[in-house]
This record gives sequence, structure tokens and C-alpha cells, in this order.
Amino acid sequence: MTFTPGDRVIYVPMHAHGNRTHADCERGKVSSVNDAGTVFVRFDRSVARLGWDGATSQGCYPDTLVHE
Repeated sequence: MTFTPGDRVIYVPMHAHGNRTHADCERGKVSSVNDAGTVFVRFDRSVARLGWDGATSQGCYPDTLVHE
């Protein structure tokens, strides 16, 4: 799956077994993707608390993300 900056995504941890409604899933927006394929996401909870510029992007494996 391909991700580009601006995409809305849901992080689905492996222990959620693909269940997008699992309590540990998080919604966010892709801020960047590096050459190694790591997808960097600013999650909504952090952005709500700190603002877009204050929130730190978290590196995610692409197979833990789905498009919203």
C-alpha cells in the first residue's frame, strides 16, 4: 500500500488483528515517508493537544496503517 503526505490513516497495531475499532487504534495524518518506506504520522490526539507544529511525527511500518 502506498502512502503520501496528507493521507488520513488509522494505525492498527498487530495485536488488534486488523480490527480498526480496537481501543489501541489511532487516527492521524501522514506527514512524510522516507526512502526506507517508513511512514511518519502525526496522530490526532497529539495534534489536538499540541497543534500540528508542536506534535511529533511517529514512524510507523506501512503494514500497520490503513487508509481512513
